[in-house]
Amino acid sequence: MTNIYHATPYDISAMGFYFKTLDEYGAKAKKHRNEYGDPVEEYEIQFIDGDNYQLFNALGVNQANLEKWFENYEDLDGDDLIKATYLAEYINADIDEILNQLDEVSLFEGTASEYAENYIDDTGLLNALPENLQFYFDTDAFARDMVMSGDISEVEINQTNYIAWGV
Repeated sequence: MTNIYHATPYDISAMGFYFKTLDEYGAKAKKHRNEYGDPVEEYEIQFIDGDNYQLFNALGVNQANLEKWFENYEDLDGDDLIKATYLAEYINADIDEILNQLDEVSLFEGTASEYAENYIDDTGLLNALPENLQFYFDTDAFARDMVMSGDISEVEINQTNYIAWGV
């Protein structure tokens, strides 16, 4: 799906325009005039329809970084999209550094409790306890402690819950 954007002029005597690519934006902005025939120079860039809406907003896309959006971020998908959104929205990473930090982020799709259960199983954390005592271990409290200590973060990206850690 192609994303659709809108350039809304700060000049109230001018109408905005829709665009899909950086080249289309540049061409329309270059010719754009207000009702008095003066050039329009400043726009608010709005995301209208398509994919990566949450990342677009988290990055704070505007005229100054629109080119970076189209070159580096518009086509992100899969785990890279989730990681970039996490870095931009929850870590407040700089738009210029996000792509370099993607490999430093780990993801788990699910809740903190589900992650804790997986972690316990994968690491054998409870194997040292006698089997009859393992049932008393409070996985939810363990998960809550991991979140509160900052070891993991619970995030919702594109209507899906993730556990993220790293950076």
